[in-house]
Amino acid sequence: MNKKLFLKSKGAAPGTIIYEGDTAPVQTNITYCRIMNDKVIESSVIDSNTKNKAITWVRITGLADSSRIVEALKPFNISNLTLEDVFETYHNPKFDDTFDYNFIIMRSLSINTAMQDNQIAFIQKDNFLITFEEYHCDEFNIVLQRIYKHFNNFYTRGSNYLLYALIDAVIDNYIMILNSINLSVDSIEDTMIQDVTCPCDTSELFTLKRHINFLSRHTRASYDVINQLLKLSIENNSEDTLSIVPYYEDLWEHAVYLNEAILYCKDSIRSVYDENMSRMQLKSNKFINILTLLSTLMLPPVVIAGIFGMNFEEIPFSSYTYGFTVSVFIMFAVSFMLAWFFKKKKYF
Repeated sequence: MNKKLFLKSKGAAPGTIIYEGDTAPVQTNITYCRIMNDKVIESSVIDSNTKNKAITWVRITGLADSSRIVEALKPFNISNLTLEDVFETYHNPKFDDTFDYNFIIMRSLSINTAMQDNQIAFIQKDNFLITFEEYHCDEFNIVLQRIYKHFNNFYTRGSNYLLYALIDAVIDNYIMILNSINLSVDSIEDTMIQDVTCPCDTSELFTLKRHINFLSRHTRASYDVINQLLKLSIENNSEDTLSIVPYYEDLWEHAVYLNEAILYCKDSIRSVYDENMSRMQLKSNKFINILTLLSTLMLPPVVIAGIFGMNFEEIPFSSYTYGFTVSVFIMFAVSFMLAWFFKKKKYF
């Protein structure tokens, strides 16, 4: 799992724009998408004219070329403090409306061999939306396909609806990841049901536990972001923002479901882990019981051999012709009687 570390440069003043990722950044790509009532136009030229009725989506992928990004966004009057947070890619999901625009940070997650996260930032104001992707976000491609199919819906509902659609795609991806984790937990449970005596591989359980904890950290913060967006939409009495309220309410319900489902998944992993530890303990106890029984069965021969091995002149059967045979018979007889007794008591 790739962890985001705090890498703030020493002595850097507030508003200093430095890429603070802990991995090599991908190449910067800036796409300008204009959504109109009759078509969608994509280009590499940014038009900052907010008086234009078209919905403008500025999609920035890769934060390697910070100077190019800052230069391209000058017409939008974005604060350096905001851009500083964009290039510091360790942030948890958050919402900020301090300036004259809405600033949101979310995290896109994916599971390959490990859990990987990608910081995504949104700046939304009037009829434009700017997104910053640390790495290419596949969820946004799905939204882009929807834009081309239903551009009029996005045009009439404004940039608020576009912001909702992108965040909704991120939350849907969280749900898909959670479903994948749940399927893995169910698979382990099915394996344990088929073989009630065999414990499972604990390394897989630990991996699932790390994944669900990592997902939980981001979903809790995402819930707060969505809740703040919903409150802001309700408090704003404009027609455009009120029309988006049902969508944010639906998104809020998804976030609530997601957090509750994560708690259930955590309980499932914990119960599977406890059951697995019980089986490992039971298996260990059975092994110890076998060793204890063997030690007990071998105790009479050891005692008898010790008695007849004492260095005294007068020892029973020492001068008897069949003394050795009798002593061996007694050894096996006592061990056999003990084994019969243990079997009758169902000790093994």
